[in-house]
Amino acid sequence: MARKAVATLILLILGVVQLCATPKDSIPHHLSAELRPAYNAISHYALRGDYTDGDALESALSFHVRYAFSLPKSNPQSKRYPTTYQGLGLGVYTLYHNDFTGTPLVAYILQGARLADFTERLSLGYEWNIGASWGWQPNEAMNSKCNVFISLSLPLSWHIAKGWELYVAPHFTHLSNADTHFSNSGANLFGLRLGATYHFNEDATKVDIRRYISPSEELEGSSFADHLTYDIILYGGWRADRFTQDGHFYSTDKAFPLGGAHFQPQYHLNDHFALGASLDIQVDSSLNLYAITSEDKETATICRPTLWEQTEIGLSVRGEIKAPIFTIGASFGLNLNKRGYDMSRIYTQFSLKAFLTQRLFLYVGYRFNSHQYTHNMMYGLGIRL
Repeated sequence: MARKAVATLILLILGVVQLCATPKDSIPHHLSAELRPAYNAISHYALRGDYTDGDALESALSFHVRYAFSLPKSNPQSKRYPTTYQGLGLGVYTLYHNDFTGTPLVAYILQGARLADFTERLSLGYEWNIGASWGWQPNEAMNSKCNVFISLSLPLSWHIAKGWELYVAPHFTHLSNADTHFSNSGANLFGLRLGATYHFNEDATKVDIRRYISPSEELEGSSFADHLTYDIILYGGWRADRFTQDGHFYSTDKAFPLGGAHFQPQYHLNDHFALGASLDIQVDSSLNLYAITSEDKETATICRPTLWEQTEIGLSVRGEIKAPIFTIGASFGLNLNKRGYDMSRIYTQFSLKAFLTQRLFLYVGYRFNSHQYTHNMMYGLGIRL
């Protein structure tokens, strides 16, 4: 069933590409296919071979088909982002023990750009992928059928013939359920992307990377206030958590809702970078749970603390990388209301903003406590003032 679904999606992509690839088409777009062999940095005992006849799950392989487009030269933003592309990707994974992990499929959005041209044929770029993977077999290491998919890479591309490119890219890929289920050790893959790209209208992709607007050119003649924006974001999510009973910790797979808000004033250095701060408020009903045991020791009731003990209020510094449609950001913050065993003093947040209009955007975020422990995903809506 999974193979039929992937085959159908590939055929749909090819059909769209065929319709778009007309001689009069001025939108640069391309189709690529690639393999991703990778090493899995094992983070859970169950992946070391305890459940797979002693074979550690140290290797992974995936096949991907991707379609992407760039802004046409007639679009005013193409002068600011001449080499940026964005699109969709589909893939299928194996960790070589499919009876234990399943054969997951992935679907993701992607965006990248050229960073440097070494010669007329050789260039270096960057690319990020964010999406979801499903079709996992729940197991002791990752007890969920659907997981988050995040990948970062630096592709080195070689133009071999008219319309054709080969590329190789070191990549890091993270797959996990973001603490929506226990357990959540995830998979951290380090490997290579090996692929080929065909550009349907190569003349539209020939741009000089030096066309990027420099900060000095862009800031000339504009006031400080012209570069200030204020983002207001409301979001929700859910996560599983543990609770205390008689001095011991126990996990629960129950989904606890959470919600929050960000207020983010930012200064835009140029069309590509912004710096600022954020007021972060999150109410998480999974925090600081505890259980009371009955007198006969046969039953226990999970109890919640006060609302104040489940509310995190933080201040963070943040930076954003801007591109057409999408903006990615990272923030490092301090929790000013640390209470109980389940809160962290410091936190990190990674975010994606997908602009629907000039001011309205969708928001997806990933929060880590103490800069390393996954805490929760955030799904919301924002407005830029």
